[in-house]
Amino acid sequence: MKVTFFCRVERDLLGVVEFYRQDIEILKELGCELTIATRWQEIDWSSDVIFVWWWTYASFPVLIGKLLRKRIVITGTFNYRCPAYENDYDKRNLIKRLLIRYAARNATVNVLVSMREHDALKEDWGLTNLFYSPHTVKVTKYSYSDNREDALVFTVSGMTEGIIRRKRIMDIIAAAKALAERGRKCRFVIAGRSGDGYKKLQEAVSKNGLDSLVKLIPDIEEEEKIRYMQSCTIYLQPSRYEGFGLAIAEAMSCGAPVISSDVGAVKEVVGEAGILLEQSYPSAIADAVEHLLEVKELQRRLGQLARGRIVKLFPEERRRADLKNILGIEEA
Repeated sequence: MKVTFFCRVERDLLGVVEFYRQDIEILKELGCELTIATRWQEIDWSSDVIFVWWWTYASFPVLIGKLLRKRIVITGTFNYRCPAYENDYDKRNLIKRLLIRYAARNATVNVLVSMREHDALKEDWGLTNLFYSPHTVKVTKYSYSDNREDALVFTVSGMTEGIIRRKRIMDIIAAAKALAERGRKCRFVIAGRSGDGYKKLQEAVSKNGLDSLVKLIPDIEEEEKIRYMQSCTIYLQPSRYEGFGLAIAEAMSCGAPVISSDVGAVKEVVGEAGILLEQSYPSAIADAVEHLLEVKELQRRLGQLARGRIVKLFPEERRRADLKNILGIEEA
């Protein structure tokens, strides 16, 4: 089967962003003759399937694909019904909303990574071409560890200004200061791809006198990220919105006790295997971190539950089986 994987991003991101990389690897493992396209003109229209990441620019492949009678599979998140997020579907202009809706209605299959969005689109738009297939984790790579450092709080976040706002990184820094003022000297490590907000993070850390307590790691290597997930006392991600929360799932797979927010699809991922905040202002974050640091048995229990939940519900084999089913591939 010939498949074009189309994602309109910088090409180097396809090897860095886990959910792009994972789908590309799975399609290759399934024996697909794969073309990678990051621009319209790179799409191979002789492909049997055009596999598109994101609806925001899927209308053109859908239009041409319909004319050529090709199968069009679109996956990702809509960012639907998330008013706290600046990229909420309803905050886009009318033309963009119409193009997204056209793509969704005319795709062969829309693959949603969140059951929340799957059900909402089915109810609101009456779509029947929907398939739920969540993000997944390679559980052999993100392996369990109960060898935890004392009072180490780890967060993964891109360091662009938009992601910093969405992940509430400034609130994490404020919570770190509040904990220091309470005499709780825990260490915070914030890591992720560098961006236009990195200098502001550095300034916030220094301004609050937290240089010895808050460490920033721009462009962290995957192996180091996994080591932190395997050794942190708490994985902290109190986001304003998450379409899924893949970094949360990765940390859970490593057995890290998680504190996050009850927003978007986070509860689908975390379930009862973590602490979900209804309010994520700095004092609430600090309270939750302090409580979990004090209760060692809760740390152990949440870490074990977290690992078990990811292995059961979100292993990479699930996504592989889903894509095999969606594409109708019969392996030799």
